[in-house]
Amino acid sequence: MTRDAVAIATECIRRGGIVAVVDDGLAQPDLDVVAAGENLHAETLGRLRALGDGDLYAPAAARRLDELRLPEQPTDPADPTVRRPALAASVGLADVPTTSDDAAKAAVVRALASDRNGAHFRSPGPVTPIRAREGGVLRRLGLTEAAVDLAVLAGLPPVAVLAHVDTPNTEVFEQSSLSTGPNQPPIPVVRISQIVHHRRANERVVYQVAAAELPTAHGAFQAAAFHDTTTGEDHVALTLGNLTGDSPPLVRVHSECLTGDVFGSMRCDCGDQLNAALARISDEGRGVVLYMRQEGRGIGLANKLRTYELQDRGLDTVDANRHLGFAADLRDYGVGAQILRELGITDLRLLTNNPKKTAGFRAYGLKVVQQLPLAVEPGTHNRRYLETKRARMGHEL
Repeated sequence: MTRDAVAIATECIRRGGIVAVVDDGLAQPDLDVVAAGENLHAETLGRLRALGDGDLYAPAAARRLDELRLPEQPTDPADPTVRRPALAASVGLADVPTTSDDAAKAAVVRALASDRNGAHFRSPGPVTPIRAREGGVLRRLGLTEAAVDLAVLAGLPPVAVLAHVDTPNTEVFEQSSLSTGPNQPPIPVVRISQIVHHRRANERVVYQVAAAELPTAHGAFQAAAFHDTTTGEDHVALTLGNLTGDSPPLVRVHSECLTGDVFGSMRCDCGDQLNAALARISDEGRGVVLYMRQEGRGIGLANKLRTYELQDRGLDTVDANRHLGFAADLRDYGVGAQILRELGITDLRLLTNNPKKTAGFRAYGLKVVQQLPLAVEPGTHNRRYLETKRARMGHEL
């Protein structure tokens, strides 16, 4: 059986090698070359610089930088971006003269990964750490978090080193390895989406924290809250009837849409789909509506409203997302799959117009025995939105 890209990358990192990491959650994919911090040597550091744009950074888990008492560089509070990494103050070793050669930098990075405490560091210095978000790529889809996750998955301390590749050959985004010239071994390529999938499939990240009866206009459902340890969000499963009977239950996985679900916005079909799903499940007498807290297909409420501004100027929903630097759809199905398994569901009939959602749950080991359409009548305000979903996002409308 072919080994997956994450296993290949972590083995390479463990041996002190270099891997290429693709950020495939962006409208235009990005590429960094990465090595682990604990086993870093000057030769590897020099090769990273040669492959990248020359600037080297040391991603590290936030808790590790806190242990070392290394402060974060001031940021601009007016900057709305959520993808920009948080730089820490540059550091060097207190007992080593200030130099910028590869051997000195490698020694600093190794020290960041070791058990030394913050007293051994001074600032400024030749190495700039980057603070990775707790939870890694399950919390933030960034190259910083991916680098740290790979080190941890390799059994090493949560410190890495990376260099950005300014103008990569775009073919590498679809390849399994990167050729770096004669007499040099190819570099394994791994995508952030693959690291996310690996962690979702192998780590338990959700726990049921509450359950109660919830009378609704469509009948009395049971509402169970599941806490997502990677994002801090609480998702809700509205269940009806016996979910573990002989036939697979109806399941609707619905991403939160405050504007459509609560305010009745006519710019989308979300509120209508939610009500239609509850009605279908009520008529059948058993099933689940899984309400996921991933507003705006994963970009958040504020950014969704920013896309509305851009749509008012003529862009469609896909191009508006890309204008803000996001892929068309950043939703991940791993948490939803874990919640369904917690409910005892492995086989299901999925209410969706989106074949990618069906493929996403199947990729996490669930058996989607049937994809059932959930069509609503288009209106004046959402007709273009629905046409974009059909023509550009593959929805079966």
